[in-house]
Amino acid sequence: MAYCPKCGIKVEKDNRPCPLCNFHIPKVNDTEDETVRKFPKAANPYPAHLRRVLNRIFVFVTLLVFVAVSIMFYVDYELNGTFTWSRYSNISILAGWGVLYFSFGYVQSYYKVIIGIGMICLVLLFGLDNFNGRLEWFFPLAFPIVVGTSVIGVAYWSVIRALSVRGFNVLGFFFIAVVILSMWINFFITRYQGETNLSNWLIVTALQLLPVVLIMIYVKYGMPEKVKQKIARKFHL
Repeated sequence: MAYCPKCGIKVEKDNRPCPLCNFHIPKVNDTEDETVRKFPKAANPYPAHLRRVLNRIFVFVTLLVFVAVSIMFYVDYELNGTFTWSRYSNISILAGWGVLYFSFGYVQSYYKVIIGIGMICLVLLFGLDNFNGRLEWFFPLAFPIVVGTSVIGVAYWSVIRALSVRGFNVLGFFFIAVVILSMWINFFITRYQGETNLSNWLIVTALQLLPVVLIMIYVKYGMPEKVKQKIARKFHL
């Protein structure tokens, strides 16, 4: 339906002129969509700009790594006729480049970041141990420590997400994870040195976890609310 612009009555779209006032009515096209004016969509250009800058930095660093690795291989081979010291240097540089790749945010999943960095550490430590001609400390020491660190990291992040942990509880679970990781590392170091006593290790682990648990209970139920809020504002918890 259309309306007469002069008298305002409803008219059919093909009526010309207006049957009441004889005013000429322009033809109305019902198929045209009504133009709706909207506010321009707000967009923050900073993340895209930061991403472009990081991409350029990463490409530049990648080129430097490639040049450095090539030069060290060339110099080592020219001086010694084979690859000796350059293997250690280059595998360390490549491992650092791999960690930098995750640090630049190209992988968004925290699980993939933890597992990826763990794999890089395993490759690095395996290469450093294997370059000596035999594997002496990788399997009894490096492998369980790196795998344990990755598992504890994944478990910590899973607990934080599953329980929707916030504020002081994040710090509490973090300290528990650090204590467990420290005792895990200590267990394999002492076993590698031939000084392992499982019962003593369990007792020491429990004694180290106990203060953290007691502090968490006090913060949860005993600390005054004003003190909690003050600390939370101070450390942005």
